[in-house]
Amino acid sequence: MQLLPVVAALLLLEARSTVQLCAPDCTAMSEGDKVRDPTNCLRYYYCSDPEGNGDMVPSSDPISCPTGLYFNAAESVRECEVISGTQYCTDLCSPCALVCEAPGTLLANPLDCSQYKVCLEDGSTIDTGCSGNFPFFDYQTGFCSKDPSVCYDLCDPCEVYCATEGKVPDPRDCRSYYYCDPPVLAPFTCPENEVFNPDHLFCEVSASGNCTNTC
Repeated sequence: MQLLPVVAALLLLEARSTVQLCAPDCTAMSEGDKVRDPTNCLRYYYCSDPEGNGDMVPSSDPISCPTGLYFNAAESVRECEVISGTQYCTDLCSPCALVCEAPGTLLANPLDCSQYKVCLEDGSTIDTGCSGNFPFFDYQTGFCSKDPSVCYDLCDPCEVYCATEGKVPDPRDCRSYYYCDPPVLAPFTCPENEVFNPDHLFCEVSASGNCTNTC
C-alpha cells in the first residue's frame, strides 16, 4: 500500500487515520448475544461465530423490537423493553456523517472510496483523494490501497438515519425532508417550486426548477 499524500504535513499537522465505526459491535460477545443498532434505538442485532474461530459478527440485518418497545443496551439487560420517559433514545450515530475528533485525522468519504478528508484545527475538512495504482482509501489504516474491499461501506445513502434532532434530507424526494427527533421521523414537503438544500438544511427556490434525488 501507498502512504497517503502528505496534505496534513502541509498544514503542519500530524496525519493519522481513524476508525469511526457506526456499526453493531459484537466484540467480547457470546453466541446468541444481542447488541444495539447504533443508528436506531428500536433495533438490535444478534451475534454469532460463523466459522467457529471465536470471531463474533453481527447478523446481516437488524431486528426490530415490537411496537412500543425499545432495545435496552445496558449490559445487564440487552433486551427489548417498554418505552418509558423521553431519554431512552440517545447516543446514536449516523454512518454517513463522520466527525472530526482531532486535527490531522483522516476520514473516509462515505460515498466515494477514491476520496478522503483531512480534519483541520477548526473542525472543518479538506477533500483529497487516492490515485494511480492505489485508488482505494482504506478507512481503517489511513492508507491508499489497491484492494477495493477496504472501502468504507457502512453508509447507505438511501436510508434515512435519525441520530440527532434536526432536519434530514429525503433521499428519494429532493423536494422533501424529515424532522428527526430520535427515533421519530416527521415528513415535510417544501413549498411549491422550492427544493430542499441538503447542505444548508432549508427549502429554497431552484433556479432551474429541477432537482435530483439521491435514490
